[in-house]
Amino acid sequence: MWVECARLADSTHTDLSLRWRWLLPVTVLIVAFHFSAIDTALNHAFFDAASRHPLRPPPLPDNSVLVLVDEDTMAAMSAQGVRWPFPRMIFAQLFASLHLAGAEKVVVDFTFLEESDAMQDQLLAAVSAAAPSVMLARTADKPPVFWSEDFVRAHPHYFLTPRTGVTNLPADADGVARRYVVPGSLAAAALNHPPTTQGGLLRWHGGLHRPPGEQKSALEKQGVRVYSAAQFIAAGRPVIERLAEASPDLDVATLGAALAREPRLQGATAEAVRGKIVFVGANASGTFDVKPLPVGQVEPGILLHWTAWTNLVTNGFITALGWPFVYGAALLTGLGVLFTGRARTFLLAPTLAAIAGAGLLLVGSYAGLTAGWYLAPATPLVAVSLVLLGVIAENFWREQRRKREIQAMFGAYVDPGVVERLVRDPASIRLGGERREATVFFSDLAGFTDLSEKLPPEQMVEVVNAYLDETSECLHRHGAYVDKYIGDAVMAVLGAPQALPDHPLAACRAALEARQALAGINARYTDKVGVRLEVRIGLNTGEMIVGNLGSSRKKQYTVMGDTVNLASRLEGANKFFGTGILIGEETARRVQATMVTRPLARLRVKGKQQAIEVHTVHGEPGSLPPDEKEFVECYRTGYTAYVERRFAEAVPALAKAQKLRPTDLTTNRLLTEATTFAENPPTPDWEPVISLDSK
Repeated sequence: MWVECARLADSTHTDLSLRWRWLLPVTVLIVAFHFSAIDTALNHAFFDAASRHPLRPPPLPDNSVLVLVDEDTMAAMSAQGVRWPFPRMIFAQLFASLHLAGAEKVVVDFTFLEESDAMQDQLLAAVSAAAPSVMLARTADKPPVFWSEDFVRAHPHYFLTPRTGVTNLPADADGVARRYVVPGSLAAAALNHPPTTQGGLLRWHGGLHRPPGEQKSALEKQGVRVYSAAQFIAAGRPVIERLAEASPDLDVATLGAALAREPRLQGATAEAVRGKIVFVGANASGTFDVKPLPVGQVEPGILLHWTAWTNLVTNGFITALGWPFVYGAALLTGLGVLFTGRARTFLLAPTLAAIAGAGLLLVGSYAGLTAGWYLAPATPLVAVSLVLLGVIAENFWREQRRKREIQAMFGAYVDPGVVERLVRDPASIRLGGERREATVFFSDLAGFTDLSEKLPPEQMVEVVNAYLDETSECLHRHGAYVDKYIGDAVMAVLGAPQALPDHPLAACRAALEARQALAGINARYTDKVGVRLEVRIGLNTGEMIVGNLGSSRKKQYTVMGDTVNLASRLEGANKFFGTGILIGEETARRVQATMVTRPLARLRVKGKQQAIEVHTVHGEPGSLPPDEKEFVECYRTGYTAYVERRFAEAVPALAKAQKLRPTDLTTNRLLTEATTFAENPPTPDWEPVISLDSK
């Protein structure tokens, strides 16, 4: 129990160490990504898409219109011989008509940086100043060219309140304008009171671009009125003519008084802007007053200021949440994935958690825009992805470690080759088998009953374990699969589960090494326990059923078939022949070119009608001493003559073999029978077959 607890604690410590090993670089990667251009680009893309398709249309003031120098305006002016940029007098006509139509504010997004003559500048300066509804654009560092500081000081009663607003607002790194700075802006100039916000991300209503085949833009579909400046320029032309007649020298005071005496414009043109906040800008090709905005790549600059004004009126600016909220979201979603993936083999739970976390981030960020808050989702999404990747990698590493642990743990109970196969192919654990050719190895200790009676259990287990350990090592070295231990007996297979090209030869070599190893065990234990061990080994080669056999509760990878049964019988038949290793006919045939074998008899075992020639193995030719080689040669000569009924020739050869090995049971038996048959030949139906009725 304590060993298992220690192993579990060590495994837990290893898991934590592995997790911290990848969490640190993942955290560094998340922070690095947060400050990268990719994070910014992804967040911008998400914000732009959400701006084009808001969850709920933002509130829209109903007291504004857009008056644009559009293609119709350009065409009307071109018909009069006027090209862009228009003379200042054209703008004076536009501003005068909008003012006299009753517009509450006329917010102009023109900076008038083009060259112009002094008279027209003076005319536009006077008309714009005398019309208190007109708010002009300025650059960051200077006012409109015709409203110089001297002009403002000379006519202070026209500039009691701010009449200009900054128009050149900074865009993001990709050139798209998404946020607005309110103080001193053109949108702030359109208010009747000081702004109460510094600005922020803009909540967009749509663009003015009309897709092919569409009659209205996205903004117009929401009810925003957009008019061409041409009709207002035409309506203001007679007004400017009358003002010029009233003050030929374009005195500001005189023009102002004359403008104040002008009657209000009437008709549909005037009704369109009366009481409205009018935003004036350009939306025609060639005016070069376009900006890339989230709602479109080519939109008039006035749309930016109009959108900012709507945000001011409806408190619609969006606040971007700072890095603590971004990292907090990344931490929460990342921990969710990490927690669901803790100690799990299957990745479904952490994958679903990652998908749910990513979906929650996107939906939450998308919905938050409607509520006025923006959480940039790129960094938390990358955090979810990287943590999931880390969990996947950790599970892979943990699974590999578990496989190694299983192989190490079960390798002591199940052959490592079988464990490796099951780890590589779990489906192979199903019950079933296949037919395959292999060589079966059976061994058993001679005199085991005597050993168990003489030795105390502890000593007996020690000796038997030493024998089994040495025998198993010999088998493993030659690619054998140790199938099972049955008391002091060993059953092994060569050629399964891994294919072994020359399994009969490997089996013979393993058998010879096992007998040599037993000699070493006897040297260690004979004096200690007073018992000398002997081993009998049976080998047989042929086809057999190989696979998982057993029940649904307990399975074993093993072999079965006639080849296996015969190998078991051959192990027992060693007792009759007085040999240590007995091999089947097919095994002997396969190894005859490499091993020195000696045929013993044609043997018919119990339960089998067909007899096979069994052999014993002496070893490889180079390893045999001269007297053993001579013995085998004499024996083979005598045995061949014996089975061919040439008994008179068999006797001298077997007699010579007997002198070399007086204790060999088979040589003595064959010599006796050959001598008898030489004098009294057997019947014609005689066969050199031995039948064993016992197992």
